[in-house]
Amino acid sequence: MDRARAHPPAECIEIDHPWISNDLMPIYLWTFPSETTDEELSACVRAREDWASRARYHFAWVIDLSNVTKAPPTQRKAFAEHLKRLEEFSGRWNAGSALVVPSPWLRGLVTAVFWLSPPRYPHKIFAELLPAKRWAREQLAAKIA
Repeated sequence: MDRARAHPPAECIEIDHPWISNDLMPIYLWTFPSETTDEELSACVRAREDWASRARYHFAWVIDLSNVTKAPPTQRKAFAEHLKRLEEFSGRWNAGSALVVPSPWLRGLVTAVFWLSPPRYPHKIFAELLPAKRWAREQLAAKIA
């Protein structure tokens, strides 16, 4: 899918955070570090919520959790609350979130977060990045067709 055909570049809004790549907008690649502090996670959440307050176009996410080795309960809760705050926005605009979750431990983490705040948009778990990107492109193309 040619990103320029999907949405004019001027319509897409960059997210200003080092964990998030804007290179494929309106598909955003979010790569989590192996560990983070509560403050770093809060900064990322704020950047996404700032973006969500302005973005009014269909998008998709590829969320790469491959590096995650630790996620304390405080961070799982904060992330679930973040998803809840974006629930209406994401339900309307998110064409799909592809999660790269290669290990069973991480899959359990994702299940726990989604249990606390079930998504109102398509989502799918993948073991590898390339199939996740392909799925996100397909979801977005179907949404804007």
